[in-house]
Amino acid sequence: MAKKRNTEAEQSILNYLAANQKLSTKDAISLFHLSESTIRRIFINLEKEKKAVRTFGGIMAAVPDNYYSYDLTSQKMQKEKALIGNYAAGLIHSSDFIYIDCGSTTEYLARAIAQAIQQNVLSGKLNIVTNSLVNLEILNSCCNVILTGGTMNEERRSLTGSLGISFLSNFHFSKAFLGADGMTFESGFSSDNIHTSHLSRAALLQTNYSYVLLDSSKIGCPSYVNYAELDEVTALITDSRISEPAVKNFANHKIQLHIASTANNKQLV
Repeated sequence: MAKKRNTEAEQSILNYLAANQKLSTKDAISLFHLSESTIRRIFINLEKEKKAVRTFGGIMAAVPDNYYSYDLTSQKMQKEKALIGNYAAGLIHSSDFIYIDCGSTTEYLARAIAQAIQQNVLSGKLNIVTNSLVNLEILNSCCNVILTGGTMNEERRSLTGSLGISFLSNFHFSKAFLGADGMTFESGFSSDNIHTSHLSRAALLQTNYSYVLLDSSKIGCPSYVNYAELDEVTALITDSRISEPAVKNFANHKIQLHIASTANNKQLV
């Protein structure tokens, strides 16, 4: 009887996700009158069957491989992204004029910058341009932030498009910190969105030093639209889970490889 009830509950949850995309554990308990342990077991089963994806505090509808979700992406490799963000913040000087791309990894850079300003490691007079609404929210109260123009991308919580590209052409950055959805040694850095790729490319062409912040799970995994060859970028900042063959392969390229770890990070955001 319990098994039948869970099957019915699973279908009810899938019906809810089809209409609403997301469901918290708390709401599931209330809506379907099941215990927290039962709801969690159902969530686990749905994920195993690739019918849904668990997130922090709930579940969301399964999405195609080429569909970007900020909420889902931000749940992955959190410790590694924090290390990468902290490491990147250590490369910034108060006199820099920097660009920060959108993305779940660059969000950790924004957090690290905000903390460095609060601790007087960096000046609140730091000037930052970003296309990310997430970064704007984190940094706007502690330093000078300029938001690019463009068209709103709801899933990426960012602005893209020709207006943003035209806007960036007015500036020259000392450093640009870029995101990516994938990287291969043959094709370089890529995104799953053509407009995001074009904006990243525009920022890359307007800076003295360019850094791509990329967790190691994306190395060797291409996305759909390339925006830079490997050696067009100054350095890649990744985490210590990078494979040994990949490390050796980087030695054959001009791009610098920076590996963020607990040993070279003073703090975790």
